[in-house]
Amino acid sequence: MAKLTAPTLAPGPRKRLSDELHTMHRRAGWPSVRELARALGAGVVSSSRIHDAFTNPRLPAWGLVHMVVVELATRAPGADADAEVKRFHGLWDEAAQADASATTENEPPSEQAVTLAGPERLPSRQDAAQLHAAGMTPRPLESARHLLLIDAGFSGSDDAELSYRRRILNGIIDRVLFAVGVDSSMRQRVDRADAVMELIDCAVPVPDLLRALLTVAPADLLAINRLASESAQVRLRVVLARGFVTGNESAGWVGADLNHAFRLLDADALRAALSGKESDYALCVSEAVYTGIAATDLVSVGSWGLTAGDRRGMPEA
Repeated sequence: MAKLTAPTLAPGPRKRLSDELHTMHRRAGWPSVRELARALGAGVVSSSRIHDAFTNPRLPAWGLVHMVVVELATRAPGADADAEVKRFHGLWDEAAQADASATTENEPPSEQAVTLAGPERLPSRQDAAQLHAAGMTPRPLESARHLLLIDAGFSGSDDAELSYRRRILNGIIDRVLFAVGVDSSMRQRVDRADAVMELIDCAVPVPDLLRALLTVAPADLLAINRLASESAQVRLRVVLARGFVTGNESAGWVGADLNHAFRLLDADALRAALSGKESDYALCVSEAVYTGIAATDLVSVGSWGLTAGDRRGMPEA
C-alpha cells in the first residue's frame, strides 16, 4: 500500500483529473505502482510511467490513464469500470483541451507554425486550427505511414452495440500504441463506417508494432471476451501495412497503398481466419511489412509465428 504525492497544480481541468485519479487510487486501496504494472502485464507499461501519471504535472497520455483507471476500478468496491472510463475520459479531454488552448495562446500562429504538417509528421488538430485561424486550407499531403486497419464487425450493429464495439476497439488500439510508445503526435485516427484506421509515423519500429499486435491486442481481447456474453463478444480483423497516403484531416486520406490495405482487410482469407468459434483475432501484414521484417529480423519473425504461409485468396498489390 503506497499513497502517492499529487503534483502541485493550479485550479482547473488538469487538477480535477489529478484529484479524481488520486481518489480512485485511494478507493482501490492505494496499490503500489509496481503492483499496478504487474497487473497490467509484463512489458505493457513501466512502473515509472504509472508513477508519473500520478505525480507529474504534465498531462498523461489517455492510453495510460485508461489502463490505470480500469485496473483501479476492478479493485475499488462498487466501481463500474465502463462508467469510470467514460467519466475519466471526459476529465482527460477537458484537460487536453485546456493544454491545447494554453499552447495556442502562448505560441501565436505564424507562417512557420502553419506549415509544420509535412512529410515529417501527421497534421494535428492544432495545425488545422492554426491554418483555419490564418485563413488557410490544409494542403493535401503525401507521406509514408504505417497503416493500421482494424474491423470489429460494425456493419449491421444497432446504436448500443456500435457504441460498445467502438469503445472496446478504441481501448485496445490505445493500449497497443501506448505499449509501443506512440504518442498523439505520431498517430492519426480515422473512423470509417465499418473500421478504424490509424496512420502512424514511420519512425515507429515495425517490429515493436508487430510485437504489440501479437501480444497486447490478443491478450486484451481475450480478457474482454471472457467476461462478455456470446452475443457481445468482439472479433477483430487487423491489417498492418505501409505506404504513401495523400490528404488531410478535413479532406480525408486516399492512396493506392491505402486502397490495397483495405482490400486485405476485406479479403476472404482473412474473414475465413475468424470463421471458427474459437477464433476472435486475425492479423494480416502487407507484403511490404512482411518483406521488411523478414529481411531484417528473421529470428524474431519466426518467434512471433509470422511465416510466408499460403497467399491464396489474398489480393495482390
